[in-house]
Amino acid sequence: MRPLNLLLLLFLIVSYLGTEARAQTVYTVTGLVTDSRTGDPIPFASVALVGRRSGTVSDEKGHYTLTVKILTDSLAVSSLGYKPLRRAIDPERPTQAVDFKLESSGTALQEVTVKAGENPAWRVLRQVRKNRTINDRKRLSAYEYDSYVKTEIALSHVTERMRKNPLIKRINEAMSKQDSIVDDEGHRLLPLLASESVSRYYFRSSPERKREDIRKTRIKGVAVDDAGLSSQLLGGTNLVSQNFYDNYIPILGKDFASPIGDNWKNWYEFFLADTTQIGDHVCYEIHFDPKRPEDLVFIGKAWIDTTSFALCQIETRIGKDANLNYVRGLTIEQELETTVDSSASKTASAGWLPVSIKLTANLTGVGKQSLGMRAQVTLRNSNVVVNRPHPILFYEQPIEPSDTVATTNEAYWHTVQSTLAGADSLSKEDQKAREIIAKLRAVPAVKVAEAIGQVAVTGFLKAGGLDIGPYPYLFAVNSVEGLRTRIGFRTNEQFSRNLVLRGYVAYGTLDAQFKYGAEIDYLFSRQHWTIAGVRIANDLERLGLTPELIGGNRIFYAFSRFGRYRGGYQSYQKEVFFKTEPVKGILLTAMLGSRTFDPLFPFRYRVDPELGDQSTLRSEYNDAYWAVEARLARKEKYLMDGNERITLGTKRAPVLTLRYTRGSKMLGGDFNYDRFTLRAQQTFRLGPLGRTTYLLSAGYTPSTLPAPLLFPHIGNPTPLLTTNTFNRMQFYEFVSDRFVAIHVQHRFEGLLFNRIPGIRKFNWRLIANVDALWGSMSKANEAVASRKPLPDGVRPIYFGALDGNKPYMEVGYGIDNIFKLIRIQAIHRLNYLDDGPNNIPLNSFALKASATISF
Repeated sequence: MRPLNLLLLLFLIVSYLGTEARAQTVYTVTGLVTDSRTGDPIPFASVALVGRRSGTVSDEKGHYTLTVKILTDSLAVSSLGYKPLRRAIDPERPTQAVDFKLESSGTALQEVTVKAGENPAWRVLRQVRKNRTINDRKRLSAYEYDSYVKTEIALSHVTERMRKNPLIKRINEAMSKQDSIVDDEGHRLLPLLASESVSRYYFRSSPERKREDIRKTRIKGVAVDDAGLSSQLLGGTNLVSQNFYDNYIPILGKDFASPIGDNWKNWYEFFLADTTQIGDHVCYEIHFDPKRPEDLVFIGKAWIDTTSFALCQIETRIGKDANLNYVRGLTIEQELETTVDSSASKTASAGWLPVSIKLTANLTGVGKQSLGMRAQVTLRNSNVVVNRPHPILFYEQPIEPSDTVATTNEAYWHTVQSTLAGADSLSKEDQKAREIIAKLRAVPAVKVAEAIGQVAVTGFLKAGGLDIGPYPYLFAVNSVEGLRTRIGFRTNEQFSRNLVLRGYVAYGTLDAQFKYGAEIDYLFSRQHWTIAGVRIANDLERLGLTPELIGGNRIFYAFSRFGRYRGGYQSYQKEVFFKTEPVKGILLTAMLGSRTFDPLFPFRYRVDPELGDQSTLRSEYNDAYWAVEARLARKEKYLMDGNERITLGTKRAPVLTLRYTRGSKMLGGDFNYDRFTLRAQQTFRLGPLGRTTYLLSAGYTPSTLPAPLLFPHIGNPTPLLTTNTFNRMQFYEFVSDRFVAIHVQHRFEGLLFNRIPGIRKFNWRLIANVDALWGSMSKANEAVASRKPLPDGVRPIYFGALDGNKPYMEVGYGIDNIFKLIRIQAIHRLNYLDDGPNNIPLNSFALKASATISF
């Protein structure tokens, strides 16, 4: 099952914690911290568990006592003027004594000059920004390293109400009372996933290129597979690659202000606490707190090297008041080390790279009674090579694991544990989590929940080599078909890793007609994504609302089949196509096909428009064509999900699509024509100002054609808000033979509402949009349209045209994140307010709603 299903399953399986909690063991570690040379006690030394945020300090006589609910396998002690020291401890013993003898570091601190009236931390932070070009990893021309990643996901925070759930009771019956793991706060956890991954990561700065070779994974989890897509999502540095030298840190689709970014003074209060030893570096310890808790900022502390003013270590957490959904808490811990320039003939220092990263997120649902989830990612980097870039073609690879990535090899993992992962490799607690996961996967009720989660998230039910669905198309009710039922399928990698079959059958109770579609694809290459296929379809479509025109918006396309079916037509389509990606980011497509148009609404066009009303009239036509398309998506990332390629989007780079279509009578069509189309879309992150997304589209045909073969603009008169459409335009109100359309949407996040007392507690977010359309129709194409009454006296449908000097305009504004789910937006149509074509009444204003799950 695909890992995306896990997100839904987390909310379907609440927990097995209905059993009475057994008495929680309390662990106590005591000891003495002394000077190794003199034997004198060292007061106020920091004592902490390695890998956790639990610690204490020694008293005036050097004694310490650490009491926690869970132990790791080692303890670390540090004190100013001494080298830090780690000692192994037994994580299973309730009580133990461990003494530490620290050696003097012999390091002198750099003098710090503080001006009267100035916060002493400011001087350090100014030096951090001044020396950024020396210390930031971005100064490196290239780097690569081995990366070990451990990911753990578990359910937590279960209320009494949840324990009455029937699914929980069945899980309780299958689980032993001894199956118990607790977090740092004493909450019992239900492990759902435990994974380890080893990869080699490569980066080149100019031109910017990345590559990641996933060498080995071992994954155990509920609702995830053991390799494939899981290896790509959970193995690698995608989740924990934050660079705090950047002004803003992207997390969960939001931009958090960095405490050492250019705007540090505007967002944070700082306190210079102390100097301390971090590895081989003496560091300033600086604490930071947000000026406004509702902003997207951090709370924590950073350690800055006193010599180079580089960031050595940082611990951050997101406050509970931040405008972020479904997050109880999130922490990021990084340790960085200076690197050695591998290209230099002599040993020379280079920028700093993270050697250890730990991200912990405690998530929750909607409401105080919702369950919780803890996700933890731990990363270790080693074997670093700096400033030795590979040829550009070396980086032109998708993130795809090898065929043996999940093959069991205990000797390999034993080596990883001793050389790369160290103490972060699977501990006794992790092994126990794997045992619980194995038991959980055997519970019948969990298997049912997995199937439900799979259908709800992907739209398909996996049955061996077949995926049955998608479910949004299963039922529809409209004025033409009555009750429409549809069943479809596609094959997956269990059927074949190269051959892909798709198909569906639909039936309408009112028109008593069967519809169908079928497709056969052959996948030649995954690395350069080369695929060829042939498809046929005989179905009812709606003018301007084909899947091609609406960009694959599955939900909107499904809803368009409900209600009054204006603009419906019967279409029989045949097409062959070939796609290939010769260079990463450039996808080329060629296609050859034909399609019929047989309208179910009153429509006629002039076969010989130069004859005016004396021309023969027709309603149907056959369109035969060939087309070529180029899609440019710089920096786009993909994951391979069996035979499907899933895009992760681009990082602030536009996605540009260009297509040329040639209609041909020689291929059996009724028209010769040329059509040019362009489409560009992009999202800008503007830091505290929010995010702006635009979609620009344009089209031009110099040919004389019936209106349906031109550019019917996508309207949306339904109450459902749909972005990238004109929400106050009718379905086929306007048609153009040349046009430019722009859809701009800006999310202010919490920029305004966070500063309004009484409103900021709701975590609402302001959103605004502008939609504009410039279009026109030539006199020749206007002459093709006929208004001559039909033989039965019915007036034919007439498509409106825009004034080329006056754009169609819509503006909207609204509130997003109501109950963390609902968006309500007001839409104003600014012009073309007279009665629309075909006497459809117009209303310039509408309130629309949509539902979106986002952080």
